[in-house]
Amino acid sequence: MSLTYNLTGIFFRLFNRQLTMEKGARIDPRAFVARGGTVHIGENSIVRAGTMLLPSSGRIHIGKRTSLNQYVVINGEGGVKIGDDVMIAAFTSIFAANHRSDRVDVPMRQQGMYSKGGIVIEDDVWIGTHCAILDGVTIGHGSIIAAGAVVNRDVPPFSIVGGVPGKVIGTRT
Repeated sequence: MSLTYNLTGIFFRLFNRQLTMEKGARIDPRAFVARGGTVHIGENSIVRAGTMLLPSSGRIHIGKRTSLNQYVVINGEGGVKIGDDVMIAAFTSIFAANHRSDRVDVPMRQQGMYSKGGIVIEDDVWIGTHCAILDGVTIGHGSIIAAGAVVNRDVPPFSIVGGVPGKVIGTRT
């Protein structure tokens, strides 16, 4: 399995010069890394099958010892920075941009995109399955995001967040 992951990393880097991977970083051969922006994967991090890294002219930075599990989708148009020792469960969506919708005389799909400043996920964060992390959010160090939460505002460090929209439902301290 390790040989397969190593060969996959080489393959991805050959066809995407804007992808950088530190020692021990692994990408499952069934993952997808798009061109058109920068993607950095930190030391000993893993990107599992079905995950889609879509920099969309922006950047995606993944720290050390971080795991992106099956079918995570990250759109980095406004910039996504994920810290060290982060666990992101399957089917989570992270979108660092929004469609414009301020004009009613022009279809929304023709109005372009904008960003509120991207997304920052600090170190030692656990994001449960089927979460949505929206543009302009910082998730503080040591926080837990419960399964199915929609995070549309900043999360203080060591918080436990759940619900739609996501609200602090506890703390780890």
